[in-house]
Amino acid sequence: TATLTTARKEAIKKYIQSGGTDSLTEALRSLDKLRPDSTWVLVELTDRNGVTVLRSNIAGTEVRVNSASVLSFMQMASDSGKVGKIYTIKDSMYYPVIVSVTDRKVNIGYIVRWRKMVATPKAIAQFSQLLGTGATLYIGNADGSLWTDLIKPVSAPPVDTGHLRNVFEYSRPKGNRVVATVQSIANTQWLVLVEFSQQTVLEAANRFLRWIIIVGAVIIAIAIFVAWVMSRNITRPLNRLTTAASAFAGGDYSAIVEETRRDEIGKLARAFNAMTVQVHQAQQGLEKKVQERTSQLETANKELEAFSYSVSHDLRAPLRAISGYAMILKEDYGTKLDDEANRITDKIISNGKMMGRLIDDLISFSRMGSKEVVYLNVDMKRLAESCTAELLQYEKENKYQVHIHPIAACYGDPSLIKQVWTNLISNAIKYSSTQTVPCIEIGCTEGPFMNSYFVRDNGVGFDMQYVHKLFGVFQRLHNQKLFEGNGIGLAFAKRIINKHKGEVRAEGSPDEGAIFYFSLPKARDNEK
Repeated sequence: TATLTTARKEAIKKYIQSGGTDSLTEALRSLDKLRPDSTWVLVELTDRNGVTVLRSNIAGTEVRVNSASVLSFMQMASDSGKVGKIYTIKDSMYYPVIVSVTDRKVNIGYIVRWRKMVATPKAIAQFSQLLGTGATLYIGNADGSLWTDLIKPVSAPPVDTGHLRNVFEYSRPKGNRVVATVQSIANTQWLVLVEFSQQTVLEAANRFLRWIIIVGAVIIAIAIFVAWVMSRNITRPLNRLTTAASAFAGGDYSAIVEETRRDEIGKLARAFNAMTVQVHQAQQGLEKKVQERTSQLETANKELEAFSYSVSHDLRAPLRAISGYAMILKEDYGTKLDDEANRITDKIISNGKMMGRLIDDLISFSRMGSKEVVYLNVDMKRLAESCTAELLQYEKENKYQVHIHPIAACYGDPSLIKQVWTNLISNAIKYSSTQTVPCIEIGCTEGPFMNSYFVRDNGVGFDMQYVHKLFGVFQRLHNQKLFEGNGIGLAFAKRIINKHKGEVRAEGSPDEGAIFYFSLPKARDNEK
C-alpha cells in the first residue's frame, strides 16, 4: 500500500519523465521513506525499460540483481503491484516488491523495493504450531528455482510445479514419507508448500479407525443379540406353526397350535386352528360321501356286468334256434327254394354267426372288469411274433411285409397283453389288405418307468377328427361291407391297457395308414 501511494506521487512521475532533472530531492525523500527498517535494503526507481534512474539503499549494502531482468519476468498492469521471485545473494535471501508508476493509464516506470527475508527459529516454531504437529512450511519460486524454510534455502521437494494438485506424496532424503499440499500465492511468483509426516497423518486416522471398529463391533454385537432375541421370539411360534402345517399337509388334522400370543402370530395361529377344524370336518364328510358313492358305483358296475352277461347269455338260445332253423331250411329245402330265398337263408346263417361272435366278445368285455391282473415280466418281442404268425396263417395270399424291431420286455398279464397285440395286429392286417404291398411295422420306445409300444400300417388310415370314437364300444369308422368287424376290439384293448395303468392312443391320415401306441410298465429285475 505504501509503495502504491509513493508511485502515485507527482514528484516520482516528474522525475521519471524529466530524465532525472526535476523533483530529485522530493523523489529521493519518498524512496527513503520506503525503507522503514533494516530489512528493506534497497529501493530503486526505474524507467519503463527497467533502467535504474534513482536508488535509496543502506550504506554498505548492495543487491546485485539487474532490475531489468527481474521486470522481464513480470507482466505488470497499470497502477498495480506484485511480489517477485526469491533470490539468493551471498548468504542471504531477498525478494522484490514491484509497483508500476502510471501516468494517464500508461506505465512510465517502476518502483522496486528489495527486502531481506528474515525469520527467527522461534517465529517458525510458533507458525508450525498453528499448522499442527509434524507440519513443515516451505516457500518457493513458482518456477521451482529456489525453495526455503524461511531461514535458509532447502532442496526442492519432488513436486511438479507445472501441474499442481491438491495432495502429493513423496519421500524426503532421510527416507521419511510425507504428504504435502501446494498452492500458489496471489500477486506473487511464490508457491507455499505444507508437509505432514505420513506417519503422523495415518496415526490419527488409524486411531480413529480403531475407535470406529471397536464402537462398530460393540454396536453389531448388541444388534445381533437383540436380533437373536427378537427372531427367537418370532421363529419359535412360527416353527411350531410350520410343524403343524406339515402335519396338516400329511393328513394329520389333530395338530393344534398354541394361541397364547396377542400379536399377528397369535391371530395366525387361531386362524390356522380354525381352518384345521373346518378342513377336518369337511374331509370327514367328503370321505363319507366318497365311500357311499364308491359303494354305489361298485354295486352299479356289478349289476351292469351281471346284466350284460345275462343278456348276452340269454340271447344265445334264440340265436342258436334261428341259425339252426336257417341251416335246416338250407339243407332240406335248398333245392326247392329260388335264388333269392337261398341268398336270404345264407344271410341269416352268416349274420347269426357274426351275432354269436359279438355276444362272445360282449361276455369277455363284461368279465374284464372283474378279472384280476396277474403281473409277470413279459417277452414282448416273442409275444408279438407269435400273434403275427397266428394271424397271418389264415391269409390265403400272404403278401404282407412285417418288420418287428427289437422290443423291450414289460411287466403285466401275458394273456391280456396277448389280446392287445392280437387286436392291434389284426386291425393292421385287415385295413392294409387293400394295398398292393401291405406293410406292418412293430416297435418300442423305452422310457424311465413305462415303455411305449406301437403298431404301424400303410392301410386306409382314418381322419383325426374322429379319433375320439376309435376306442368306444361298437364304434366303427369304415364301412362294414369293406372291412369286417364288430367294433369292440379297440375298446377291449384300451380297457386292458388301462388296467395296467397305461395309456393308448392313435394317429392316422386317410389313405396314408395309421399307427397305434400303448404304454405298459417296464420289466422288473427281480421278476422272472
